[in-house]
Amino acid sequence: MLNEVLLRPTFIVGDMDKAVAFYTRVFGWTVIFDQVIKVDRRFPPAAPDRARCRLTVFQIEDPEVGGLGFMQYLDDEIPAGPSKHRGRLGQGEAILVVRSADPDACHDRIRQTDAVVISPPTDWEVVGAEPGQVIGLRTMSLFDPNGIYIEVNQRHPDSKWPANPAT
Repeated sequence: MLNEVLLRPTFIVGDMDKAVAFYTRVFGWTVIFDQVIKVDRRFPPAAPDRARCRLTVFQIEDPEVGGLGFMQYLDDEIPAGPSKHRGRLGQGEAILVVRSADPDACHDRIRQTDAVVISPPTDWEVVGAEPGQVIGLRTMSLFDPNGIYIEVNQRHPDSKWPANPAT
């Protein structure tokens, strides 16, 4: 087994204040780092050396993922990302998947922001890892105020993942 561990995904955004307001209001995540830093042009290759950017990291409630980061460049004009009003994703775009205990309540909070809801909470099924396994989900999808695509999922209680060995 190799020793690499995913620390966090980080998204480049055009409006950090909107990102902070959205993720704290909708998901209740806590900011654990919010600083203006000077970047190295190589990491990531988006702006010149010593360009200022604001880096914000949220603590999220998942033991497998350390956090979620957002980076806004302050001195250099970064090409705009995809619009939140698009209807499809393109190659190389990320999908942020969030587990929710109540997608309908989450949907109500999202509707109070300037995010774009693609699909309201909908019941559907996906194939599981075990032969013949079907997992029932309640899922909604949206583009956040900075154009990041998000799916909010709740697993139906009778769906088992991984399969429950007691049954």
